[in-house]
Amino acid sequence: MKGEREIAYVLMDKVFGQQGAFIFSGFLFLGVLAYVNGLLMSNPRVMYDMGEDKSLPTVFAKRNEKTGVLTFSLTVFAAVCIIILFFMQQFEKILAFTIFLDCFGMILSSATIFWFRKKTKHLDDTDIYKMKLFPIFPLIFIATYTFVGISIAMDYKNNDYAALTGLGVLAVFTLLYFLFNKKQANQNKAQL
Repeated sequence: MKGEREIAYVLMDKVFGQQGAFIFSGFLFLGVLAYVNGLLMSNPRVMYDMGEDKSLPTVFAKRNEKTGVLTFSLTVFAAVCIIILFFMQQFEKILAFTIFLDCFGMILSSATIFWFRKKTKHLDDTDIYKMKLFPIFPLIFIATYTFVGISIAMDYKNNDYAALTGLGVLAVFTLLYFLFNKKQANQNKAQL
């Protein structure tokens, strides 16, 4: 809607005045740019590594000989980003889609601590690093991201089914991973 303002801007305007809200908007913009930069730096590298260990086709491990740029991975990642921009078209929808996908990564990566703790149970009485109130903090972290993911999924009317689109993208890439992983496992068995 025309003239509609984000709730964060309205809050900053009420607390710090119009100048404070303007400064806050600038910092928020820089924060979003930093986040996008982090994605551009990390995701193509993950695809590159998966191409190197043959979890994805080896073409993902292609890099420019002269500059070292991860040409194929970066191109695929940029193409996926452009497709998302084309279909989502609004910042709020893109943000909802991205955060929804990030929720899966954060929940699953933080849940691995329980798997690692189980695998290293024999080290519990040694001088390794221990977290106070161990299961509570990871569970709070997981619960928080679960809440965010559910909130985005429940707000499907305002974000044009960003959660459903995210699940579709996640399903496609998960399927690709398992297809290529199975193919690689079969090739390894054949070589033995």
